[in-house]
Amino acid sequence: MKCQYCQHKNEERWFYCRACGERTSESKFTTNMFMASEIGRRSDIEFSSIDVEAHMNSILKNRELKQQNFWKEKVDAIR
Repeated sequence: MKCQYCQHKNEERWFYCRACGERTSESKFTTNMFMASEIGRRSDIEFSSIDVEAHMNSILKNRELKQQNFWKEKVDAIR
């Protein structure tokens, strides 16, 4: 394999040419190719809008539940 710019040999298959510093070959994957793929067409993503106060309350509630479960598991592990 050779560099696409300077034709320097790239026997170790480096991504960037050791002689000129450019990419040794063209990208085989682009953003456009991703968007055209099956996974790029996902439509099951849901967006919602909530106010900051409701968001903070849900975060605090989840954090408290995690802390309670954490200490409960530690105490149960000791017993």
